Amino acid sequence: MANKSIRDLRRKKVKERKIKRRNNLIKVGICALLITGALNIDFKKSSDDFQIRKPIENRYAQANKKQENEVLKEELKNAKTQVATPIGFENVVISDGEKIDDDGYSDTMKSYVKSLKSQYCYQEPSDFTKTDVSINNNQYIEYFGTENSFSKIKINDEFYYVNKYGLGKLKDSENISVVNGVVFVNESNPLPKDFNPGVDSTSKKAFDTMLIDMQREGLDIKIASDFRMGQSEEKLVDQNNPDADVAYTSDHQTGTSFDFYTGQSKYSDKFKDTNEYKWLKENSYKYGFIQRYTKEKEEITGKKERCWEFRYVGVENAKSMYENDLSLEEYLKIK
Repeated sequence: MANKSIRDLRRKKVKERKIKRRNNLIKVGICALLITGALNIDFKKSSDDFQIRKPIENRYAQANKKQENEVLKEELKNAKTQVATPIGFENVVISDGEKIDDDGYSDTMKSYVKSLKSQYCYQEPSDFTKTDVSINNNQYIEYFGTENSFSKIKINDEFYYVNKYGLGKLKDSENISVVNGVVFVNESNPLPKDFNPGVDSTSKKAFDTMLIDMQREGLDIKIASDFRMGQSEEKLVDQNNPDADVAYTSDHQTGTSFDFYTGQSKYSDKFKDTNEYKWLKENSYKYGFIQRYTKEKEEITGKKERCWEFRYVGVENAKSMYENDLSLEEYLKIK
C-alpha cells in the first residue's frame, strides 16, 4: 500500500513537471510571435535574405522623388482648393488690360507673359509646395493658363505654378506671336529686343535623342548654330551669311532652331547630298523637327531654301506638317 502511494506521488510530480514545461513553451512561443510582429521579421527568407522591415515612416522618407510627387498629388487632390491672393504683390503696377485672367490650364503654351516681380515657383497650385526655382522681374515666361489665381508656367522643360498677381500680359510693343503652342517669327512678327530665352530645353533634349538614334545607324551631325541674340544676327547680316535674317525676325532667336552640318557642308547646299540630310528629311519629324525653309515652299515662306536649318515645333505639330506636306506658315495659317 505504501509503495502504491509513492508511485502515485511520483506520477503526479512528473505530470506537474510536464504541464509546467508545456506552459513555459507556450509562453515562449507567444513572446516570440509578439516580437516577430513588432519587428515585422520575415522568417520565410533565407539567412542571406534576412531583413527587418523598416517602419513605414522611414520607408516614406527614403522613397524616390516620383513616389513623393504621387503622394503629394494625392494629398493635394483631397485637400481644400487653395486660391492665390494679391498679398505681397500690392505694389505691382499693372493696367487692367494686362491683368491675367483665370482662363483654365492647358498642356499647350498659350502665350508668353512677363514677370512683374520676382517670386518663387510652386510644384503644384498650392502655397505649401514651394520650390527653390524662381522667376525674376521682367522675365519672359511661357504661359499655360491660370486657375484659382495660380498660373501654370514652364521653366527648363518643367511645369511650375506661380501667383498670377506677379505676372502681366505683354504690351503691344513686346508682343510675341504664339500659335498652337509654337512661337512664330518673321519680319511682320518680330521679337522684342529684350527677349533672350537661350536654347530651349525641350528642343535640345529632342535633338540629343535624335542624335543618339542617328549615331546608331552610323550617321552623325553637328550644330553650326542654335540660339542667337538679335545683336549676333545683325553681325551675320553684315557678313552676308546665308543663314542671316533681319535682327529679331529669325527663328534662331526663339531658341528652337538649329543649323546642322557634317564634314565640310556647313552652310552649304552640299549638306543636301549627305546621308544625314536624307535621314533628317524622313525621320526628324518623329522627334518634333521640321526643315524650316524648303525649295518647294519658297514663295510661301519668303525665304530661299536652307537645307541645314531645322526648327523644333513639337512631335504632334511636326508629324501633321510632314504627313500633309505643309510649311510652318501653312500649318499655322499665317498670311
